[in-house]
Amino acid sequence: MTTIETCSDLGDWFEGLVITAMRKRRVRAAPETASYVAGVLATCSARAEAPFLDRPLVVLLDEALAAPAHARCAALQAVGDGALCLSGLFGDHAARRQVDAGLYARMGSFAYREAAALAREPEGSEPVALAELGEQFPRFVDVVAEVAEAQCLGAVTKSIVALYDRWKGAGSARAAEELCLRGVFPVKDGGSA
Repeated sequence: MTTIETCSDLGDWFEGLVITAMRKRRVRAAPETASYVAGVLATCSARAEAPFLDRPLVVLLDEALAAPAHARCAALQAVGDGALCLSGLFGDHAARRQVDAGLYARMGSFAYREAAALAREPEGSEPVALAELGEQFPRFVDVVAEVAEAQCLGAVTKSIVALYDRWKGAGSARAAEELCLRGVFPVKDGGSA
């Protein structure tokens, strides 16, 4: 019999998984970096709070770089977060689309490094999580992929991506219905499924 584990805080649940994956992948980072990555995964699971799932990262990066100074750091963080999730959770999808995985890695690393530079305190205190993610981005992509595989999220993600590809390519109404049942609401360019 399979048991279902309940948790009251998705961020805490992901944090334990991220720490385990970091140990397994031999990624050394500050505790706040593990917490940050767990928070990104929790945000990604709450689809409404993850705009990078709806729009191309290149467009989001362009907008972040053009954003007013007061909003630029958060916009760059969102680009880094998007690159981390897309690379770690949906890497197979990107490969099938012939998107260079290195592009996501370069965008994510750049975005986190720039956000870290903007977030530095005048006294010189370092935004540790952003700096570490900028420096070790590909290693954290592996951590996220490890979390996904360890929790069978990879299989779920692949299934959803396959349905999405079928819906996008063939306009399959059945695929759209299946996506909706799984909490993914496909939207065509005109705004309807």
